[in-house]
Amino acid sequence: MNDVVVLHAVLTAAPDAARAEWLLTRLPYARRLELEQRDADVRAASLLATELVLDAVARLRGEPPDISRLRFPQQQKPYLEDGSWFSVSHSARRVVVAASDRCEVGIDIEDVGGPRAPDGLDRWTAIEATLKAAGRGLPQLREVRLACDLSTGEVSGQLVHLRPITIAPDCIARLASRQPVIAVAVEEWQRTARG
Repeated sequence: MNDVVVLHAVLTAAPDAARAEWLLTRLPYARRLELEQRDADVRAASLLATELVLDAVARLRGEPPDISRLRFPQQQKPYLEDGSWFSVSHSARRVVVAASDRCEVGIDIEDVGGPRAPDGLDRWTAIEATLKAAGRGLPQLREVRLACDLSTGEVSGQLVHLRPITIAPDCIARLASRQPVIAVAVEEWQRTARG
């Protein structure tokens, strides 16, 4: 059994409109209104992330969670009411989700080739993943302390365990977990893989 499931997908220019509508109508009302006001690309990325969350939790449990149990509190990390933890990150080209029934997780993905060098991206993904796993936001960015080898991070007295995640050659990703995890499944998600 996996401690963490990581699913990633390439953002496409032509999302499945019927599936997007199905997801929108089942999300909590406030989240649906928020997404309907966003531009099409942001909405598509958010809905794809939602689909990945549902699939990742289903892989952990053997059955899909109830989408209506997703919560999106203002200025806080989204969560699933039944206790599964998840984290979402977007880059310009990809969406990645980490989910666990064991402990709180955080994930970050960055595209390679931007203004930051890969070494700087390694540190940045470690910082972002640490903040997410600790339930903190970017305002606490300067409080994050990383081990020299980027194996752990700490913020506000909370230690997290870090590991790089291989997604694709054109990106860097890092997973953070509040407890050490051993079994991490990483898979590229395909729309046809959905049941």
